[in-house]
Amino acid sequence: MLLIIIRTRPYSMYISYFLVILYILLAIIIIFSLIVLFFCLQAIITIIRIKVPFARTPDKNIEQIFTELKKKSRELGILSGSLLYDLGCGDGRILFEAEKRGYKSIGYELSLYQYLRGLTRKRLSGSKVKIIRKDFMRQDLSDADVIFTFLVGKVMLRLGEKLKNNLKKGAIVISYGFKIPGWQINKILETKPSLTYIYII
Repeated sequence: MLLIIIRTRPYSMYISYFLVILYILLAIIIIFSLIVLFFCLQAIITIIRIKVPFARTPDKNIEQIFTELKKKSRELGILSGSLLYDLGCGDGRILFEAEKRGYKSIGYELSLYQYLRGLTRKRLSGSKVKIIRKDFMRQDLSDADVIFTFLVGKVMLRLGEKLKNNLKKGAIVISYGFKIPGWQINKILETKPSLTYIYII
């Protein structure tokens, strides 16, 4: 007579496996939550520091802005390969679009989250744009041919003072959404939901 013995694992062993998996999942959730909390706190600190919340320039307006920029560049003799700065570049959308149109593109962004998003897009696309995590107010922008900005409030007054003293004659400044106090507007684009203001130094 053939005797077959089937060994079964103790019930407690399955409970142990379950607890291990549960602990791993909890650890992943906690780590992910801490990362999200870190970026949220960093974003809040950045907004408090520079007093400018992150907002995207609507995609539908970017084409209109660059079409007008092309016209102005021709009028002023700004050639392909000219240098464009985006002050507060976010995830770099304006920079990548400018690069497609032949501009050398450099952006400044203080928000760590947006900065990392921009670097990720750059790596994935093989782009040559430069995204720098520094305060543009402390940088030399005198070599700029074009400045793009989407800033608000009192920052615009400080920005106007800096650009007036720092930019070369004939440089184009494009401000989406907000005027630069005291500056003479060259042209207003009827973009929505906000207007775009173009200035010539």
